[in-house]
Amino acid sequence: MLNYLLVSFYFSRSVSTVGGTQSIFTNPAGLSNYYSSFIFSYSLKDSNYFYGLNLNGIGIFKDKIGSTFAFSTSFKGLSIGFDYNDILRNLNFGLLYRPLSFLSFGYYKNIYSITIRPLNRSLIELSIDAYYKDTFNLKNASIGINLKNFLTFTKYEFDRKNYSFGISLALENILLSAKNDSNILFELAFEKLPNLLKTKHYMKIDVKNYKEDKVPYITKNFYEFISDLNEKVKDASIKGFILNLTDLNLNLAQIEELRELIEQSKKEFICYADYYDYKSYYLATSCSKILINRNGIITFSGFYMKRTYYKELFDSLGIVPQFEHYEEYKSAIEPYVRNSASEYDREQRERILKITYEKIKKDILSSRKIENLDSLFNYGIFINSDLAKKLKLVDDIVYENEFLKNYKISKEKSYISYEWENQFRPKIALVFLEGPILDQDIYNVFNKSTTIGLNAVKLFEKIRNDKSIKAVVIRVSSPGGYAFTSDLIANEIRKLSKDKLVVVSMGMVAASGGYYITAYANKIFADNLTITGSIGILGGILALDPFYKKKFHLNFDVFKIFEHSDVFSGRPLDSLELNSLKEELKYGYDRFLSVVSEGRKISIDSLRKIAKGRVWIGKDAKEIGIIDTIGGILSAINYVKSKFKDAEIVIYTRKFNFDYNPLLFLIIFRMLKGKILYYDDWLMTTPEQN
Repeated sequence: MLNYLLVSFYFSRSVSTVGGTQSIFTNPAGLSNYYSSFIFSYSLKDSNYFYGLNLNGIGIFKDKIGSTFAFSTSFKGLSIGFDYNDILRNLNFGLLYRPLSFLSFGYYKNIYSITIRPLNRSLIELSIDAYYKDTFNLKNASIGINLKNFLTFTKYEFDRKNYSFGISLALENILLSAKNDSNILFELAFEKLPNLLKTKHYMKIDVKNYKEDKVPYITKNFYEFISDLNEKVKDASIKGFILNLTDLNLNLAQIEELRELIEQSKKEFICYADYYDYKSYYLATSCSKILINRNGIITFSGFYMKRTYYKELFDSLGIVPQFEHYEEYKSAIEPYVRNSASEYDREQRERILKITYEKIKKDILSSRKIENLDSLFNYGIFINSDLAKKLKLVDDIVYENEFLKNYKISKEKSYISYEWENQFRPKIALVFLEGPILDQDIYNVFNKSTTIGLNAVKLFEKIRNDKSIKAVVIRVSSPGGYAFTSDLIANEIRKLSKDKLVVVSMGMVAASGGYYITAYANKIFADNLTITGSIGILGGILALDPFYKKKFHLNFDVFKIFEHSDVFSGRPLDSLELNSLKEELKYGYDRFLSVVSEGRKISIDSLRKIAKGRVWIGKDAKEIGIIDTIGGILSAINYVKSKFKDAEIVIYTRKFNFDYNPLLFLIIFRMLKGKILYYDDWLMTTPEQN
């Protein structure tokens, strides 16, 4: 192969520098590195030519004397490749290994090669190739300089005592190269090449709904969205961002984290929407400019909590709710046994609303000079675009298709990288837990909801046994659930925190069992608006036999030899059984306190004063010591990365059972299967859920 065309372009100048389609000249192992492309090379001296195609490591090439077929695959820094020429009928093997970000080894046709990057990046490469046949003989040495758009190299061949040099120019998808021996090369890449000459542009982003959990092969979650935006903010070619908030459906904690990113960036952010509610407007006030559609409206309504109480309905139907709880603030049982909120539940909910509004008000007024914001939240039910501009709520009234013409907007582009990865760098595992805690991990394909089950235990055990993982960041968004599953997860995190650094990032809600599973973390981050705590327990049944009797005239006869064998048969519990339930819950409450006391290093006596089943908003939670730091998922990750400088973030997901029922039957069934209800409902009653 290549008998008539011996070239040495930038990536193919050494057996260990290879990458992309140019690897076919020197070492086929590099075909699966960097990018796929079509290549054409021509010699001005003798009119020889060579062309071919490489798709993800599978290549077909042709020159004047025949065709060459090549294959390459890569895994964790190791690449192997083969090429076969139909005329010469020889099969050749190539090897490439890049264990560190500055070191590469290569082998092909008895040539052994090493390349180092002295600056630990692709800017400068120094290579040596040696040929072995009975003894080692130096073959060539080269130096390459990679300025992304401009690449150049100089090479010395010891056996020929000959110098050569070449230059390459990269523009988006095209690479043009020339050598001093009159060889030229044209390459059309199927991905964007690294580019220092990017023109300044704006990027338009539709901010919609992002779940916290990560289901494999499903669309990006909130972390991936905000992490991706955080990287784009650092891109010098992006002048600013246009955020379309019309369909925004983030919760308040997510909005708080996104606001922080926008405010800390030095880029221009322009927010636009056809319609603003108080949440989307809260986010918009972090932007440098707020625009609204000509027929758009702003409404500040919706800032409230609402609960439904079933006692009167149950009484009329004959359903007998029998519940116990520890302690007075553990209010999840109240909808079943009361007709309105208790003084304790009212106290904690009004406190959450008060602190939430104070935070929103402070942030809005720090960004925009708005008079009488309190009045707007009280009376601002419908504010048309003209009035919104008069009140200085927005900067301009526009039509989306017209104002976008004023900005050079580019679609999102992904550029390939020439950097090598350190295969021995430590890992930071990133785990997401969202939803009620049950016994199974369920993903409903219709509403995208998830549950947390026993697969989370298996995942943490796997992470604990992986020596390459040095730290774990766990994003928790859960209102609680099964005490049994919560304890198993907490115990696994306890063992994990002894071997590795474990940091928790709380989302909108991490309460009851959602807080229980975080107790053993080495450090807990939460947003100002996170709802957490609810250190308490509840349980009970809905006795349905009286309902069947009253409404359907059904009669039951029970056959038993032990008095309490039918405790879960549907009849009401007697006093002994209720006392037994109360004792079991008392044991569970004491267990909850001991776990938090041990994990958070708070005395039991001190903990009893702040537990009582009460929920706390993030700001208050930090003051009483049940969390450590105010901050979001990016803050938690930056904290861990400060401990492990060269670590890479790796997302680990648990296995899910897919639920294809739009009515969530599978999730409801698993909840009811528990017989005794250990479930808290704070996820359903936060302000943004109405």
